[in-house]
Amino acid sequence: VGATCRNQGSTQEFCHLSVSYQEGSMWAAYEGRDRTYLGGLHDGPVKLKEDGNKLGGKIHGEDPLKAGDFGFDMVFGCQTQITGLFKTQLADGIMGMCLKESSIFEQMHKQNVIDKPSFSLCFVRGEDAAKEGTTAGALTVGGTDTLLHASPMVFAKGFKTKGVMHGVTIRKVHIMAGGQYRSVNATTSNTVTVDISQESLNSGSIIVDSGTTDTYFTRSLNTPFKTAFKEATGFSYNESGMNLSEEQVEKLPTILLQLEGVIGSSDAIGGLAGKIDPDYPNDILLAVPPAHYVEYDSDRKHYVGRFSMTEGRGSVIGANTMRGHDVFFDIPTGGRIGFAESDCDYRSLIGLDVPEVVNDASGNKGEPADTDGDDYYETENSKLEKDVMEPNVIDRPKNSCDGHCKNSAIGFGLVAGAFVIFAAYKKVVNRNRAMYQQAIEENEHLNDLVLDTEIQLTEIS
Repeated sequence: VGATCRNQGSTQEFCHLSVSYQEGSMWAAYEGRDRTYLGGLHDGPVKLKEDGNKLGGKIHGEDPLKAGDFGFDMVFGCQTQITGLFKTQLADGIMGMCLKESSIFEQMHKQNVIDKPSFSLCFVRGEDAAKEGTTAGALTVGGTDTLLHASPMVFAKGFKTKGVMHGVTIRKVHIMAGGQYRSVNATTSNTVTVDISQESLNSGSIIVDSGTTDTYFTRSLNTPFKTAFKEATGFSYNESGMNLSEEQVEKLPTILLQLEGVIGSSDAIGGLAGKIDPDYPNDILLAVPPAHYVEYDSDRKHYVGRFSMTEGRGSVIGANTMRGHDVFFDIPTGGRIGFAESDCDYRSLIGLDVPEVVNDASGNKGEPADTDGDDYYETENSKLEKDVMEPNVIDRPKNSCDGHCKNSAIGFGLVAGAFVIFAAYKKVVNRNRAMYQQAIEENEHLNDLVLDTEIQLTEIS
């Protein structure tokens, strides 16, 4: 976001920035700079070391109470006005992760806090939502943490598109028969390939965007996709609403997006396209199981699709497609985007029982968020599996990152709610873990916020 500045170079310099969105929301802010650290307690500060430490190419597992030692000077927008969805949804602000120098991971890299300008996002869907904090997964800054991975990571070719966005190329779209939910299950006998050219699929550009809840494709995919869907299931797909019997729900297929892969990949690790497309064995298959693209609307008592084909030009692979994967954004240095299956269970990863809902200062439980009309949180009477994609068990050593984390990674647990930061490094000894847990319990309330709603609560591992 570009800022408009006055009195540049003087002590009275003031920079203003604002963004408006197509659905009518907007925010306005002035540009500020402050010493920032990723870590610490839920709502209380820790001692800030003025100079700060640098990763220096190593993975650190420091005492979370010393998270301030890794501070950096962050330039950000301090909001003065918000409208629309920023007042009603859980998030009233945005932590931009696009390919710009102002992105937080780029700022951290420039100041040597992380070794490489890359990050990973791992989304999980909570059972419910609360403004005080709802577990949403894990964020790793500076690389990717293989302790989160239930399958080896496979890599799609990634590039900058639309100036600042993370782009990929889609080769083909496949429909895999119901009851099969992982890309490694794909064979020529259980998949139907959608009849559409690669040129038509990639008209405009394809971006991977965690800020978009659903997935939106070019309208040229609409007819051939629905033809293949009906061929595979015997009934029609309609994102506006489907009345499905239990038998039909069981037949809902998994969508497979075949992305152009990085040369040199081997299908021996699984997740690649060689079994169903031997001409492009390095391509990756990104699986979107039914629970990720179909939601049950209990008010209207039917199923709605979250995989839309309505765009005039360009497509967006949104958060519902990313869900169930650790997605590694490594375009600046690696020219790639990696995908590994994951349950994104941050609390299990670090061995701490992080509360789902943070109590307020009075000790009362936080009130559930108002999700009326939000199909994303509808589960009542749904016949869909809650999350068939997520592996049941991940055999991971507790609290040990050595030999598993890559590229000087620092991990965070994502929680939708207030923008406060919670640290829990994996190599903390038992004494410090006990001190930290006690500190959480003593500080388990939220500061009063000036704005109407809270933004994302981030837990740091």
